[in-house]
Amino acid sequence: MASILKVDTITGVTTAGSIAITGEGNSTTTNLQQGLAKAWVQAVGAGTSYNDSFNTSSLTDVGAGNIRVTYTNNMSNDDSAFTLGHQYQSLSGSSAFAANAGAMTTSTHEHSHYQNGSLADPVKYSSAIHGDLA
Repeated sequence: MASILKVDTITGVTTAGSIAITGEGNSTTTNLQQGLAKAWVQAVGAGTSYNDSFNTSSLTDVGAGNIRVTYTNNMSNDDSAFTLGHQYQSLSGSSAFAANAGAMTTSTHEHSHYQNGSLADPVKYSSAIHGDLA
């Protein structure tokens, strides 16, 4: 017989930052707060509109290939882990890469480049942030 637990809210001093769940192999645990993305976004590549997002308050098109995502709830420091992906329609024989140009507690500042270093807007852009909320 399987156990089922349904909970709407878990709060209190004993749960703050310490909820551990058993992993798939039943031999390790994962800290729930540390394992979740704290913010993510999927947007039109020019940074002009969201397709969907979590914990973001604004998206700014700073310039070609240059997007700023501002968080609703800030990070506690600028040491968060950042994952970025983008989709180009055509690379014209050149590879492309993305970089987090400025991790901050209040936002990220991402650049999308062709291999030659020139900034370019992708068709679709997505990113996720892992770290500690303030």
